[in-house]
Amino acid sequence: MNSQAWLLFLGAYLVGAVPTAYLLVRLITGDDIRILGDGNVGAKNTFESVSRWLGIFIAGIDITKGWMVINAARLFGFSEGTVLFAGAAVVLGHDFSIFLNFRGGQGMAATVGIFLALFPQITLGAFLAFLVFLALTKHWDLSCGLAFFLLTISLWITGRPNEQILFVMLLLPWIAFSKIIQNWKKRRLAI
Repeated sequence: MNSQAWLLFLGAYLVGAVPTAYLLVRLITGDDIRILGDGNVGAKNTFESVSRWLGIFIAGIDITKGWMVINAARLFGFSEGTVLFAGAAVVLGHDFSIFLNFRGGQGMAATVGIFLALFPQITLGAFLAFLVFLALTKHWDLSCGLAFFLLTISLWITGRPNEQILFVMLLLPWIAFSKIIQNWKKRRLAI
């Protein structure tokens, strides 16, 4: 990889690392989102612990981060593999923000933005399925898992490139892994 690709990865990481939920919650309420709810520095915790509208707004910003990085990387003519690595760097930045001592969210919204940029129709279909699953089960994590499974199957059925399918199959477990790490850190801090 050349130096331009490494600059892209660094820029993508820094875009993801801007702690949207932390900054907006602090600005609007004066609270620290890291000590509210589940301690997650993301849209879902903001939605549940501070304000539904603020949570939705933050989700929109974080989705835009992922979408923007993918489209910018494509605009500058990077290879598809480099574009996918840049997407992973956004999620890494969101989950382990250099601005918050490597704490962050779970990367869900940034991942949705990446998927919207890569395959918009399939992602919108999976999002609609998520809403249906959520209405039926009332279980966020289960609904996300089912929707992402449906997204992965849809990519395979529609003949998307193998590198995109592999990217999704590697990125999605990262969300669960990130949640496990955050829960472990939270328990460790409580001791």
